[in-house]
Amino acid sequence: MHNVGPEQAKSIDLDPYTVDDFTNDIMRLGENKPSKPLVDELVNSSREAIEWLAKDVGIRFVMAFNRQAYEVDGRQKFWGGLVLSVVDGGKGLIEDDHKALERAGVEVEYETPVTSILLDEDGIVHGVRVKRNGVETQVMAKAVIMACGGFEANKELRRKYLGDAWVNARVSLRVTSPERS
Repeated sequence: MHNVGPEQAKSIDLDPYTVDDFTNDIMRLGENKPSKPLVDELVNSSREAIEWLAKDVGIRFVMAFNRQAYEVDGRQKFWGGLVLSVVDGGKGLIEDDHKALERAGVEVEYETPVTSILLDEDGIVHGVRVKRNGVETQVMAKAVIMACGGFEANKELRRKYLGDAWVNARVSLRVTSPERS
């Protein structure tokens, strides 16, 4: 934790957030629609994932005192099961992610639509054709990760996969699409 020293840690009370609690919360919030094997994997691997994110990726985790804690008799009490946050929230998470990508030598491009996926004779992806600054070019790579907007912008898909409570969620996406010829 980047915001808790040894002395302060002695005055923090954390209620257990058990495997059953975590699993039940996911299933309840997803109206029992989530895949149980995927939920089990997420829940059972969550501690290792947080440790990896902190140690190997460099995510700066903090305790969420400003959102999820209150003081009682000189002790910090957390509520709602949310204890962790990240320095500077989502902005800090993206900053830490980009630093990790840079350390690993990964190139990230924005506003670069993929126009086709390049496959070898065995059907294995080995690159992409992109439109960069209006010019088509090939990008060869050992691995290709393409990110785009998900189903979150579609109310009906949110209802189907996340449940009725998510229909009125406020979603802000900036969508760009490749030019059509």
